[in-house]
Amino acid sequence: MVKKILDLIFSLQTTVIFALLYMIAQIYATLGFTSDSDAWLYVYGRGWFEAIQWILAINLIGIMYKYKTYKKKGIFILHLSIIVIFIGAGITRYFGKEGVLHLRVGEASSVIMLQNKANPADVGILDMGFKVKLDKFVMHKYPGSDQPSSYDSYVTIIDKDKTFPYHIYMNHILVYKGFRVYQMAYDPDEKGSILLVGKDPGMWVTYLGYILMVIGFLMSMFERKSRFQATVKKLRQSGLFALLLMVGMSFVNLKAMNIDEYAKSSKGVATEFAKGLVQFNGRIKPIDSLNLDFIHKITKKAKLDGMDYNQLVAGMLAYPDMFAKYPMIYVGHPALRKMLGIKTKYATYDMFFDDSGNLKYMKEIDLAMQTPDRERTKVQREWLKINERIYVAYMIYSGKAFKMFPSMNAKNENYRWYSIDELDKLDPMTHRFYFNLFKNLVMSIKAFDVNGVKEANAKIYKIQKTYSADVLPSESRIKMEIKYNHLQIFPSLIGIYSLLGIIAIFIGFFEILKTRKLKKLELTFVTLGWIALIAHTANMILRWYISGHAPWSNAYESIIFIAWGSAFASLVFFKRSMLALGAGLFMAGMFMMVAHLNNIDPQITNMVPVLKSYWLLIHVAVITSSYGFLAVGGMLGVLNIILFGIRKYKGIDLEFQIKEINNIIYLSLYIGLALLSIGTFLGGVWANESWGRYWSWDPKETWSLITMIAYAIVIHGKMIPKMKGEFLFSLLAFLSFFFVLMTYFGVNFYIAQGLHAYGRGEGDATWFNVLKGGIIIWTIIVVATLIMSLTHKKEK
Repeated sequence: MVKKILDLIFSLQTTVIFALLYMIAQIYATLGFTSDSDAWLYVYGRGWFEAIQWILAINLIGIMYKYKTYKKKGIFILHLSIIVIFIGAGITRYFGKEGVLHLRVGEASSVIMLQNKANPADVGILDMGFKVKLDKFVMHKYPGSDQPSSYDSYVTIIDKDKTFPYHIYMNHILVYKGFRVYQMAYDPDEKGSILLVGKDPGMWVTYLGYILMVIGFLMSMFERKSRFQATVKKLRQSGLFALLLMVGMSFVNLKAMNIDEYAKSSKGVATEFAKGLVQFNGRIKPIDSLNLDFIHKITKKAKLDGMDYNQLVAGMLAYPDMFAKYPMIYVGHPALRKMLGIKTKYATYDMFFDDSGNLKYMKEIDLAMQTPDRERTKVQREWLKINERIYVAYMIYSGKAFKMFPSMNAKNENYRWYSIDELDKLDPMTHRFYFNLFKNLVMSIKAFDVNGVKEANAKIYKIQKTYSADVLPSESRIKMEIKYNHLQIFPSLIGIYSLLGIIAIFIGFFEILKTRKLKKLELTFVTLGWIALIAHTANMILRWYISGHAPWSNAYESIIFIAWGSAFASLVFFKRSMLALGAGLFMAGMFMMVAHLNNIDPQITNMVPVLKSYWLLIHVAVITSSYGFLAVGGMLGVLNIILFGIRKYKGIDLEFQIKEINNIIYLSLYIGLALLSIGTFLGGVWANESWGRYWSWDPKETWSLITMIAYAIVIHGKMIPKMKGEFLFSLLAFLSFFFVLMTYFGVNFYIAQGLHAYGRGEGDATWFNVLKGGIIIWTIIVVATLIMSLTHKKEK
């Protein structure tokens, strides 16, 4: 009887049950509350949540002993790492201290105010035993903006007879006598600094767990008797898989001058105009980049009626009256087109203003602004987008967008540049000089005088170089950025990847049904796939060179990198299977398409201070690569389900092919889970180096953990009765990808809380509900299978 109870307690089914409870608690914390403090008050800080964690840890120890994992070193070390991480986290939770040290310039203190997230009312103090004195606080901003580039605290440590200076800034901490001091925030007047101070005896235990996890995954992949190697062996024997070394991971006619005439004559002056430099949002870039960003916002395209984005902006500057009557303001919702009385997707700028120059639809826009984000209708969201497009157009017409002119005292003004409508802030002589320069530039555009535009640009650039040489990008970087804009490689890859993927999938089905290989055709598609991936890689490197930082620091860049990971995974790991190759390339195309949706901004931006770290290169590259492998596994799951549906087609037995595809899915999920786990915990190390805590139950890191547990359940399902079947495994491989989508898109664009949110709640509720629906279906299937598995065991 005791043995039966122990067998039930230390069974995989029981482990899965508690893992599901752990997942559900985290899902409730992230989706059930609108604030981090409430999530801590009702979930993360509660005893029942801690109990689930410790039960899981104890249960895992029993499972490791029961299944004799110690006989397989890699598997043993991998599972042991989880126990070590639990122990380290426990030491941190029960014995760690964390507090805030708020200092004004010239002030010294040894006392920190302790924080308790589980009980905010529980405020205490702790004397560190030494003093920290703030000598100076310095805020560095991007040129001409209020965006922080970095914020630095210059302090002196005073410890009895010992004193020494130290420079604390983001990602550069002070470690002294067991305390770690981080730059956290600053006072609005920039004369005070807020430092986070932590003392964490569990940190190195947790780090040891992270290291063991990496070692465990690597060893389990290359251990001769592991399930991973057994699957690789099967696929090698079947000729469907070749494992290579991973390298890198990583319109209307108008009178006078008409649009058609302008379009034919303006290409040269528009191209020359775009070579000038402009300052926008703290970044100095070619006017070409500004024009592309603005026209994309206004029209949702890079070209309109044969005119490229530079011609459109140059025309708006030179012929404002003509272009104000030209339909180029994109209107997405049919109801608003009907209200405006237009039959196409484009309205004119003039349509939105009355004879007095007042905005006609201010009432509708104000109502949309006042409505809470999650309560806004689609029409209200469209009004807000139209309002932004109108404002962007206004910035061009007024010249407000073109901050081109530095003051004579630029260095002392954070290298601020001025637009034509701000020149009254400069002295009268400078005002008049800059005004005439801009006027000559516009008149040269209007006269289609290429040499005149070139001369005006040269004069303006000479002034910029005289007063702002320290912050100007190099001439080669300017040329490369313009080249990058004109190539438009990323948008082109949407169709290329998608088409290659779809055709490869059809070829894969044909080969399976006809039981013969089309080797020359396979080689052709692998070659085309590599050409697309090389172009993708080269364009990422070019963007890296232009921006000066790794090209995965914002939403657009990270989705582009996920697409790269999908294509890379299929071409390097699964190229012998046309279904797998097609799945990876098709998913790459889908991610590229998502990256170019309306609410994703493709422009190159400055980095916030916390991202200025080598950890960006490591953490984001690894974790987004994992999404590529998991995407391939999910897509293959769908294709395998289709094979199930036609497995008796014309008497052909597809059981062997289904098993082989399942083996590829298993490998893809395993590699994806390994990368996701390693990437998540590398993110924990980065967080600890930046914020003073390696795990804070931020929604993004929480959903990463949820996703890891979900995939771990699916992978271990092969060892549970009723979960072993190929159909169920393929179905769960597909449904598990909803967790990845929620981790990335749900958190970033809908939940929009925490340190990782890109979208500020701009996500569509319909798609968010689809993601929740997929996760609910996954959960129902796993729970139902567990119940059947337990019943099956009892019947035996």
